[in-house]
This record gives sequence, structure tokens and C-alpha cells, in this order.
Amino acid sequence: MSGKPVCALVSVMVLSGAAHAAPLPDVNALVTMAADYFGCRALSDLTRVVTLDWVKNDKTASAAYGNQHCAVLRKDEQFRVEAVSVVRGAVCLRERRSSECYWTSGQMLKNP
Repeated sequence: MSGKPVCALVSVMVLSGAAHAAPLPDVNALVTMAADYFGCRALSDLTRVVTLDWVKNDKTASAAYGNQHCAVLRKDEQFRVEAVSVVRGAVCLRERRSSECYWTSGQMLKNP
């Protein structure tokens, strides 16, 4: 078996969350970040950040990619859930109606 499919499988597992992870919030729910983490306009950019960070354990490459392609969502900031990707375990968050929607890992949200 080649390394690529395994990496893709692990990436999907990491982004979808562990079996013990809290369920994803509903659309329009108000949520709070549990820690500083990247929020990306494109779900594919978040996938790349998470793969580098949690799968390949390359924090330097993850931070470099995230800083170039994403914004930092700060711990204790509150956001409204605009969209949910159950398959990816990701949520798209909006600070206010006029702001952009940023995809981040559902694992980075405080439990209600």
C-alpha cells in the first residue's frame, strides 16, 4: 500500500475527530474557540494545515502554511456557525454578518 492513501485516510480521520470528540455544533449556534487556531476561507487550506500539524507533526510547516493562507482565530473569541462539514469535522465560523466565513477544526471549540 502506498503512503498517499494512508495519509489521506489519516487526514480524514483527524479532521473528522476522534470517537470521543464532542459532536459538531448546529448551524447558527454561537461557539467559542478553546485555543488559538487557524481559520481558512477554503476547506482545502484547513485540510492542509491540519495534515501538516496533526498528521505529519510538522508544526513549523503548518504554521507557515496557515500564516500564508489563513487567519488566526483567537482563544475565547465567539463566532456564529455558518456551515458544518461532518465528513471533515470542520465548522465555518463568522464573527458578524459582514465578515468572511473561516473553516476551522471542530476540535478547537470549547465544549458547551
